[in-house]
Amino acid sequence: MVMGAYSQSVTIDSRLYAKYAEEDLLRIQSNNPADIEYMNWFVENAFVVKEIRNPETSAFPKLRYMDKETKMAGSEVAAYNPETFNVMEYDFEIDPKSSSAYLIGNTGKLLVFYSGETLTKLFNEYRRTQHENE
Repeated sequence: MVMGAYSQSVTIDSRLYAKYAEEDLLRIQSNNPADIEYMNWFVENAFVVKEIRNPETSAFPKLRYMDKETKMAGSEVAAYNPETFNVMEYDFEIDPKSSSAYLIGNTGKLLVFYSGETLTKLFNEYRRTQHENE
C-alpha cells in the first residue's frame, strides 16, 4: 500500500482516479509524495458510515456524485455497497472545525466525515505509527 512518506515512491491508490486526473496525481506524487500518502489514507479513514432512523425525514443533505470534468455535484446517490464504496466519487466538503454528514439516498445510511482538525490529528498519529515500524 503506502510506502514511506520520505520516499519518492508512494503508490497512488487507484480510487483517487475517480476524482483526479492521472497527470495531476503523477505531478503530486513527484512534487509532494506526502500529499499522496494523505490522500491514500483519506479514502479509507476520513469518514464512517452510520445507520440513521427515518432517512426520509432527515435534514442532512443528500450525497451526490461528483462530475469529474466539471467538479460540480451531479445526481443523488441512491445505493450503498460497502464492497465498492469509493468516497472519491462523491461531492462533499470537509469542515475545518466540525464533522459533516450526508444522507445516502433512502438507504438508512449516513456518510459522516471527521472535521479537518480531527483528520489532521488522526493522520499524524497514523504517520507516526507507520514510520516507527519502518
